[in-house]
Amino acid sequence: MKRISLVMIVATLLIGSAQVARAASPRKSDPPCTVNPSAVSVGEGYVVSVSGLPTDTPINLWITDSSGTVGYPLGGTPDGTFNLSEASSNPGTTSYAFSGVVKHNMTVYSTCSVSVS
Repeated sequence: MKRISLVMIVATLLIGSAQVARAASPRKSDPPCTVNPSAVSVGEGYVVSVSGLPTDTPINLWITDSSGTVGYPLGGTPDGTFNLSEASSNPGTTSYAFSGVVKHNMTVYSTCSVSVS
């Protein structure tokens, strides 16, 4: 009986210390994504820039505005960056999401948006 209790105590301590270590580790932040300028008029150009993307996987771009969402395969990037010159024909918020497949699951690496009036 004492041996089972000792095993349960050790298991509880190990699980608890693993959870504390996980909670203490810093949260991984998304790669930076910016839009310059961050507010434009309909038809005005702007640049979407993202850095810190993985270099070993194809990247997809998802653009969402008031008319819906469209996706584009961008392919890989040798240095983890993409810069896109864009212009929106729809007022409202236009959002950009950069994604890829990680362990058979779609992962969004970074997002940013622009306000279009």
